[in-house]
Amino acid sequence: MTPKRIQAVCLRWGGFAVIATCFWIPLSTSLMDLCSALVVLLWLGSGRATVALRLLRQHPAAALAALLFLYFLVAVSYSPASAGEAFPVLMKYRELLLLPLVLSLAFDDQALIRRAENGFVAGAVVLMLVSYAMGLALIPAAKYGNSLLFHITHSFFMALLAFWALQRAIDRPRQRLPWAVVFLLATANIIFIAPGRTGMFTYAVLMGFATLQRLDLRKRIAGCLVFILLLPAGFMISTNISSRVQQALQDIIHYEPGTSRSSLGMRLDWWGNSIDLIRERPVFGHGTGSFAVRQQQLIAGGDTMPSDNPHNEYLFIGVQLGLTGLALFLALLASQWLAAAGLNRHSRFLLQGIVLTMATGCLMNSFLFDSHQGHFYAFLSALLLASPPQHPAQ
Repeated sequence: MTPKRIQAVCLRWGGFAVIATCFWIPLSTSLMDLCSALVVLLWLGSGRATVALRLLRQHPAAALAALLFLYFLVAVSYSPASAGEAFPVLMKYRELLLLPLVLSLAFDDQALIRRAENGFVAGAVVLMLVSYAMGLALIPAAKYGNSLLFHITHSFFMALLAFWALQRAIDRPRQRLPWAVVFLLATANIIFIAPGRTGMFTYAVLMGFATLQRLDLRKRIAGCLVFILLLPAGFMISTNISSRVQQALQDIIHYEPGTSRSSLGMRLDWWGNSIDLIRERPVFGHGTGSFAVRQQQLIAGGDTMPSDNPHNEYLFIGVQLGLTGLALFLALLASQWLAAAGLNRHSRFLLQGIVLTMATGCLMNSFLFDSHQGHFYAFLSALLLASPPQHPAQ
């Protein structure tokens, strides 16, 4: 087999690996990791390295993602964490390298972009149907309750599925009914089944943003008023939402530094620890994987619970890479938001939703560090960045 033939085979199967990864992102950690590893291996044999280098110059988002990973790699050298502690954290951020890799594989391949996007949506639909089957006792519940995933991750994907289905229901008149059904089912899953407050918040943000995307000024005002009225309605009809909101309020009211053991109470402790650590080394941070080590030293003798991350990506990066690393991450998000303006309407709206989801979700979680959310961000944003540019009429 000639080298060109090998490259063509690797490129073709690399595309299949991208599609498979997108399908497994909302479903299985092990299969997602396996498929994403195949993406890397097949990319190496595809001859797309030259394309990737060109795209690093043309797409600021790709260059910033690679630069941020390089920063994490360099920061291993001055981290107080051992190599056995620092390198697993570094590998958690491998999605930053996957972004330019996937972009180069999908570049000029609209069929791959469409199929991979459909793969993600199909995986999210399967996750939703499994959740309903567990909730209705049709199949046994998993260790995470009525989902295959942890409740934060599950609700996150349900919010995204609702957003995706709403966009498709609007853009595809002939398929409006089935996508409207998916939208309503995903919404009901968040309201009545999924207990993740992150997903509830993400859903509210995405639905409000979709109103701004789709309507003119007068209709935006009316839509926002309707949306604001629906929020308390959801609170009243859903014990799932009301109980989680009330629990959050109780966590804040009864918060005692160092002694609270609620989800939100411990987060407040970890955020305070992070701010103290950033003040110690504000420019370049303490190094990759340093949070767990430095936090242990900081809380020694106290009652604060230790953690491997502060459940806030901005603070997590700030502790490890300082304000320079945090600036790189913010620049990455900003570059994708700006790049979305040049895409066709479908890709523009979805990419804006992804960036907004990451920007808000990282306030309460370390989404770039988390495997499922990190892979979703890298793969889907890369695919949308590879979409065709905006038509002058759009």
